[in-house]
Amino acid sequence: MLAFEDLEVRYGPVVALRGVTLELEPGIIGLLGPNGSGKSTLLKTLLGLLRPAGGRGEVLGVPLGAPDAAKLRSRIGYMPEYDALIEDASAYEQVAFWGELSGLSARQARDRAHEALYFVGLDESRYRNVSGYSTGMRQRVKLAQALVHSPDLVILDEPTNGLDPEGRTRMLDLVLKVRAELDTSVLLASHLLQDVERVADQLVILDKGEVKAAGSMAGLRRMLARRFELRFLDPLRPDQEAELGQLGTVLEARNGLYDLELADPDPVAAFRWAQARGATLVQLTPRHDRLDEVLIRALRPA
Repeated sequence: MLAFEDLEVRYGPVVALRGVTLELEPGIIGLLGPNGSGKSTLLKTLLGLLRPAGGRGEVLGVPLGAPDAAKLRSRIGYMPEYDALIEDASAYEQVAFWGELSGLSARQARDRAHEALYFVGLDESRYRNVSGYSTGMRQRVKLAQALVHSPDLVILDEPTNGLDPEGRTRMLDLVLKVRAELDTSVLLASHLLQDVERVADQLVILDKGEVKAAGSMAGLRRMLARRFELRFLDPLRPDQEAELGQLGTVLEARNGLYDLELADPDPVAAFRWAQARGATLVQLTPRHDRLDEVLIRALRPA
């Protein structure tokens, strides 16, 4: 669905993206990174608003910077972070208008506007001016306009921005529904790790314009996970405990159990360490890293 090879994007002399190489399958992709990491630049490049200065890339099989970029945009839905709704127009009028802008005929746009607003739960409020909408309703109008033309890929930029916990839950449920019921892939850019962790099956972590990690959520956890719980057959002697730091960082020690972040990603090193010191390691249990731990480890300087 998305493929980049050594992609570079510049703003004049400033390199905003460098050496971006990755390949992503259809699904729900979470895009994470601190402010200034290049997330917005990557989204603008995908939409054809920025041309690569080097490398190459494809979106839905169409090369980036191709002459038919407008045709590509007709296959992509985009929900911007910032609100740009017309206050004195109804949700139905706006979604139908955006449908026409996306290439639908006037009749198709009207029919699809009804369907899209029903999908996001705004069918009963569709004829009201959006000036009277809550923040959650406004976000759902933006999602409806991104879906009205039945895109193959929808890009959601901070879709839960400004929402209370109930609104966030409703929006994330809709994201899952987009993938499950419409078979539409989703690229979700967010700074809320919990949101990405709940819905995404793939993850891209950017920092300073470079990809720090990319792949499936499960695969990244396995690749980056270094935290283990160790249990030995007999209690460690004081000299053995003092040498545990050679394995990595001791996070906790209690009742003969040791919680370590291993320096070597291969846990077999722990068994070798124990054998060399005459200790019998009988249990090595991986700790399931939360997404924030994966993110921090990916951004940590090598």
